[in-house]
Amino acid sequence: MKEQDQENILINEDDKIEQLETDLIEEKYSTKEKIIYILKGISSIFASIIHIFGYSSIWSLGYTTIYLMSFRRYYNQNLDFSYTYCLIPLMNLAFNLTSPFGGFIESKYGPKIAIILSNSILCFSFIIMYFSRSIYIDYLLMILNGFGTAVGFNVTKKNACSFFMNKKALICSIIYLFQNALCVILILYNEVFVLNYDKYPSIEKKYYDESVFINYQKYILFEIGIIFFSCLGSLLLYFKNDQNETAKFGFKEKVKNETNENKEIDKIEKNKKKIPKNLIIKKVLYNKRTINLIVMVLFFFPIINLINNILRMDIHFYFIFGALYNIVGCISCIIFGLLGDCIRFKILFIVLSVLSSLASFFYIKYLDGEFILFLEVIIASFVYNGFNIIFDSHIMNVYGMDYFTETWGITRASAGISQIFGIILNFSLENSNPKYKIVYGITELFSIVALGFGFYENDDKFDYNN
Repeated sequence: MKEQDQENILINEDDKIEQLETDLIEEKYSTKEKIIYILKGISSIFASIIHIFGYSSIWSLGYTTIYLMSFRRYYNQNLDFSYTYCLIPLMNLAFNLTSPFGGFIESKYGPKIAIILSNSILCFSFIIMYFSRSIYIDYLLMILNGFGTAVGFNVTKKNACSFFMNKKALICSIIYLFQNALCVILILYNEVFVLNYDKYPSIEKKYYDESVFINYQKYILFEIGIIFFSCLGSLLLYFKNDQNETAKFGFKEKVKNETNENKEIDKIEKNKKKIPKNLIIKKVLYNKRTINLIVMVLFFFPIINLINNILRMDIHFYFIFGALYNIVGCISCIIFGLLGDCIRFKILFIVLSVLSSLASFFYIKYLDGEFILFLEVIIASFVYNGFNIIFDSHIMNVYGMDYFTETWGITRASAGISQIFGIILNFSLENSNPKYKIVYGITELFSIVALGFGFYENDDKFDYNN
């Protein structure tokens, strides 16, 4: 009964706040205050760019697994190249499945503690990798990397978007745009200056010479430096938004002044704080709308996962794939950043679902050989980056900024199940195996199912009555 009363308070007082805010008199800010606010907002965006880049540098491991395998074969000649197929899928699996825990850390201990803990876990795992000589330890470290990334992934992104509440998709796109652009530079830099390879291996010889790949340890030290300085930079540039400063910029935030209306809002806000946060998250988790999003993500991700991981099987195009993937990602970020705030999530998601279905259809029906790999690099990057932007901003709009990290983790965790699907495929099948066409047919069906669930999604705020 007590929980029911708390829910009623939450629902009724939300309505009161919205009514009172309609009549709210806008407080005027000086030019100096506006400049300070804008500088804080820009700094928060740069903090998120630096922070997310530290994480994306870890994902760039996917384009260096041939180096890693040759390095491991220096100590164990029995290892086969197929062992590398599980490395990045394992990290993605851990990232998705532990995303709810990342939201809990941020909520319980604060954003800065989450950032420090996250990057500490990542630095520790790479230190162990430096001394490791076993591919099986690498598997465990990839799982640890995924968990470490999940702990702090959304902290700075949430902070940056809180300064520009009506432009969430645009801010997310700026963050992901710089991430992709910097990754292109990072991949080329690693290829030329860090790993120092001379030429690709021949088709007959899949592995590089051991004398070249002893330099992989240099890459690991380089990665530790990126993670450390990305943590330091994001902490120095982190500015938590004061919601009292946002009204003059047209953002839908609450402004508190000495008017009677705002005093009543303050009183309501104090009452809302008495409602336990775990009760709110519980209502989110068991709401049918949240279940709709979870199922939608569950069926949408297999095709993205399959396309992303099949590309790593062609060792002769690793770095070309990496550069192309991130260049197309930049284009996708620009498009969906501009569209995400003015077009409904449902429409944009339907477009992405159709594209992912076409990727499977073209592979099965018409295309074969290297061309299909390049085409699907483009499709995978466009779809994945676009989905990240519209999904992140949609969760912020629907569930509110205060509960973004928790609800994002709950809904995104379902993608971890599709990661299991990808691990099994990439470990058991070769790129030339005709069974891949059967698998693509299954994933095309999944995309169509996700498309169906997308039709039921809307842009309204979360309804606790539903």
